[in-house]
Amino acid sequence: MSATQLRLAGRVGALALDVDAAFDERVVVIVGPSGSGKSTLLAAILGLEPRVRGAVCIAGAWLEDSARGLRVAPEARGLGWVPQAPTLFPHLDVAGNVRFGLRRGGAPGERLLARATEVLELGPLLGRRVETLSGGEAQRVALARALASSPRALLLDEPLASLDLPLRARALAHLLRVRDELGLPMLWVTHDPDEAMCAGELAVVLDRGRVVASGAPREVLWSRAVAPLADVLGVENVLEARVADGGAASAHASTRSGLALVLPQALPPGTTLRLGLRADEILLAADPPGRISARNVFEATVEGVDVEASVARVRCLVSGERLVAKLTLDAVQSLGLGPGSRVHVVVKAQALRRLA
Repeated sequence: MSATQLRLAGRVGALALDVDAAFDERVVVIVGPSGSGKSTLLAAILGLEPRVRGAVCIAGAWLEDSARGLRVAPEARGLGWVPQAPTLFPHLDVAGNVRFGLRRGGAPGERLLARATEVLELGPLLGRRVETLSGGEAQRVALARALASSPRALLLDEPLASLDLPLRARALAHLLRVRDELGLPMLWVTHDPDEAMCAGELAVVLDRGRVVASGAPREVLWSRAVAPLADVLGVENVLEARVADGGAASAHASTRSGLALVLPQALPPGTTLRLGLRADEILLAADPPGRISARNVFEATVEGVDVEASVARVRCLVSGERLVAKLTLDAVQSLGLGPGSRVHVVVKAQALRRLA
């Protein structure tokens, strides 16, 4: 039996939710455009949506099964919920807010909270009033409060959506530390493929209340099933790299597979980072480019071409890394691209943006 099972159906306003999914992966990202049912699914798992019924098993514990008459109350489900806009208690300081979760967490929550305070770097904030916190700081406090309840799983509802770009990279880094160091099962709702590919072991893609694809994030977000949603989701490539050396205005890094990259900013040697690259920022050339301003030019092999209307997504294998480029159908046809074609991938250094 899978550790997590979801069989939920019901109409909520104009949305007809009908989800049937089972998985053993610890960190699952639920991806989809606005209105696809992501937050409604999370509310149903939490027991907060009475119009949705069915079966919910999280981390091996059955929380609901309509066929057997089982429905655990929301407050007894043992789930740590962090909503998109964290609601902190204004009459309590940060320490009071995070310790509020201990009412349910007890001694295990004390241990988890101590570790979460370290991982989330909350020590300097504990004496602060909540109205003085930035959006990213408030999100970390809400996450620590959820962890203090010693949950069987964490449910994150678009945790970075309300943050501006400078704060998102730092907040994502904290969330990834929680994922890696605390080891709790996580259901992470997002509409952002950057988050999905950085954070998830499994991606479940929703559209209009139904699962349209599931699997490894990088593979699923390139799949034909998701192609109609790609423009809405802004599907991008994510690379993990380590800086080898650099000059005054740029740096050289390489991925685990050995793909060498020139980055647009100087970074200390040894820095590890995740880089996002939009599919429409990649150029493909049938012949080796001559003198060109782009700093990243690679030989690659086309693995496949997925066509949707007049847009084609070309999947390329580049030094062991898989990248997807977005081209017009005319460009694909004029270059004669198909499985096995040899091409040159061209990427401007400025197109590589740091995610975490």
